Amino acid sequence: MGPLVDLREESLVAANKEFRCSIVTPTKAMLDDEEVTYASFPAWDGQHGVMSGQSSMLTRLGTGTLRLDFVEGGSRWFLLDGGFAQVQNDVLTLLTEHAQSAESITMHEAEAELAEANARVTKKDEDRERVERDQRRAMAKKLLVEHAGAHKGI
Repeated sequence: MGPLVDLREESLVAANKEFRCSIVTPTKAMLDDEEVTYASFPAWDGQHGVMSGQSSMLTRLGTGTLRLDFVEGGSRWFLLDGGFAQVQNDVLTLLTEHAQSAESITMHEAEAELAEANARVTKKDEDRERVERDQRRAMAKKLLVEHAGAHKGI
């Protein structure tokens, strides 16, 4: 039997190490190779967390909130909507169809988008799948604004 390893100590060491993160949309790179200590992103099957030393992974993104904790302190939140996430060699790359920073979203905008999507539910000619995706995105925006506002300065 080998020596005992304190997993709590290893977790603390991993939490203090950085890895690189990029967010790329079809029109621009929103974040380019930034150093972060933690990331939590919406995958198709739920929220995934990433820290330094993460094993390689490729997964499909869902709609929801991305949280990034930065080396110098503080966190930023983004809305992601679809795409793919890849983790390889301490680099997280998020290729997404749509990304928006929390600070660029207002509660008024989120509520207006949700009301518009909800109004389209009853229209017969509307593409049901598109309406549901628009509802998910608007709800995610609303939750993101509420959450980011409650955690300013973290």
